[in-house]
Amino acid sequence: MSIGPRRLSNSLVKMAEQINSSATADGAKRWSFWPSSLRWIPTSTDHIIAAEKRLLSLVRTPYTQEQVNIGSGPPGSKVRWFRSVSNEPRFINTVTFDSKEGSPTLVMVHGYGASQGFFFRNFDALAKHFKVIAIDQLGWGGSSRPDFTCKSTEETENWFIDSFEEWR
Repeated sequence: MSIGPRRLSNSLVKMAEQINSSATADGAKRWSFWPSSLRWIPTSTDHIIAAEKRLLSLVRTPYTQEQVNIGSGPPGSKVRWFRSVSNEPRFINTVTFDSKEGSPTLVMVHGYGASQGFFFRNFDALAKHFKVIAIDQLGWGGSSRPDFTCKSTEETENWFIDSFEEWR
């Protein structure tokens, strides 16, 4: 017995709805075609920092970790990257791995939605040849999370670039 494409499609949709349905706090049903393992689950900064520490505990190369202060200019500051209404301190979580004296420096910067913890399997091998510095971009991983007020792609890019330049 063969199943036509329309019937198969309807069956798959119903199966996905059954698998992915969940109740919200008010008891309303919420439907999603994404498996629960692929949905974004908000977490606290403390959990993220603890997860990064667990990953770094697997690295054999000695390292230092610091929160590099990149300023907290008041609203209206002349520093370009302060696109924020708060004056909270801003810092970039920075991990530096020991290397041989005179080794070239390699700075590792993650992409969006990640952190320096994504590189943990690379640190030992790279530290044999480089002074490795891995950072969490502003707003990610163990770095500070100032309010984000950018309204365009260009402003967003400048926000990240300017904070990186201030760190550098």
